[in-house]
Amino acid sequence: MNEPVERFDWNDRHTFLRAGIVVELVVLLVGLGLGWLAGINPWLGCRVTPVSIAWGVAATGPLLLAFGVTYTLDWAPLRRIRELLIELLGRPMARCRWYDLVILAVLAGVCEEVLFRGVIQPWMAGNDAARPLAIGFGVALVGSNLLFALLHPVTRTYAAVVGLVGMYLGLVGLVDRLPVGTEQAGQPNLVVPIIAHGLYDFLAFLVIARESRRRERAGAEVSGIVEAD
Repeated sequence: MNEPVERFDWNDRHTFLRAGIVVELVVLLVGLGLGWLAGINPWLGCRVTPVSIAWGVAATGPLLLAFGVTYTLDWAPLRRIRELLIELLGRPMARCRWYDLVILAVLAGVCEEVLFRGVIQPWMAGNDAARPLAIGFGVALVGSNLLFALLHPVTRTYAAVVGLVGMYLGLVGLVDRLPVGTEQAGQPNLVVPIIAHGLYDFLAFLVIARESRRRERAGAEVSGIVEAD
């Protein structure tokens, strides 16, 4: 007798975690593979210091401000984004533990930044990778984040927002450039956008999970009232 095939359940905590981890690790492997082909080692662009950590945390502020504005504005395209995110991610995230969300956020910060800001952006910029006022840097900043936006095709508005966020992350590492004497001297410190990206994602995940739980409670209360009548 054939064994029954286990049904894929996106809303299951373990299934959701496995899927998220696999996707991010694939992104990391693509980044490392492209880096190897281009002769770019993204880890050399990471310089962990108290200053870079502080800048990374501080750089989360503007992202959270933008998130708060877009999350509360009653504009149809933004409202559609909110509903789609809660519909797609709300239930599985609501079933996750807080440390599950930390794992997903850290992986997103590291893996996506390695690919887009650590490999694709400097590869496209070439000799202008450490010259933010150069045309090559600007072209690379825009081009790499067009790709970043295409990786998040929830809606066109969402992709546009993601592209703008990516451009911000591509610039924010300039507050703590890699020092003279290193192989990538003058280029943005990848640690800053990694921390900003990961911390922002974690806090956004918490908001989405909380909203999903709130709606589930509200639905249960309404059902209870209907059944009591």
